[in-house]
Amino acid sequence: EQLHTMIVLCLITLVPNLNDCKGFFYKGIEPSGMDQNAWKICQKLVNRGFYYATLYSVPHKIPLYSAYTLDPKCSRDTGRPSDWHLEPQVTMSQIVYMVCENRFSQNLYKEYQAISSDYSGTGYDRGHLNPNSFQCGDGRTAAFTLTNAAPMIRRFLKPKLDRDDNSATVFIVTGTVPDPNVRIPQDRKRVMVPSHIWTTVCYKHHKDDSKSLSFGYIGKTTTQSLTYGPPIRIHFWILGGPRQIYFNIKNDCENYRF
Repeated sequence: EQLHTMIVLCLITLVPNLNDCKGFFYKGIEPSGMDQNAWKICQKLVNRGFYYATLYSVPHKIPLYSAYTLDPKCSRDTGRPSDWHLEPQVTMSQIVYMVCENRFSQNLYKEYQAISSDYSGTGYDRGHLNPNSFQCGDGRTAAFTLTNAAPMIRRFLKPKLDRDDNSATVFIVTGTVPDPNVRIPQDRKRVMVPSHIWTTVCYKHHKDDSKSLSFGYIGKTTTQSLTYGPPIRIHFWILGGPRQIYFNIKNDCENYRF
């Protein structure tokens, strides 16, 4: 009985969830239809709070999405951290915060996630799903983790939003569509390159719901073109070979169906 209790406690400790960072999803509702085996991460710095939520695929070694909000106080913050981080949680570690990337941490965690050297000489950048430019202070530092990055070409168009507006809360989910045919680096084929990047935005006005709106867009990572969904309700279907990639993001800003 004691052994059984110990096993149950270990399972409770190791099963990931996003309960501590539900506030980054509108009404706390996560996207559905995703890989159920992907790792749920509440992105956290040591001795700090939570900054955003990520669903991370260990086999693909890229995030499937990151969910975050905009802080209007960050609109004039400048600067870019130089250090990247790795995430012990994807190894079932008891460490629940990201750690600085160095040779020691790379050797510990590279079996489960991408490391910076995977990108070297490939022509791809470590593209943020939660853009560091949308955050400030410690939030900007927390954006620099390899579990928030996927291979993107440098010229890929990234979203720009007006962050000076403090009359609403802006909920954003940005995700990837993994391409099973493309991985980097070529000699080891570790990190899957996404074929598309998608984003949904829910602008929820604090006082006047008639001013609330939602929209989304999707773009191929090899081009600068974006497909926009109309406000209120958007539908995107991405065909990948014989299968159809399909998932839902549900909220009252409206129901997103991709």
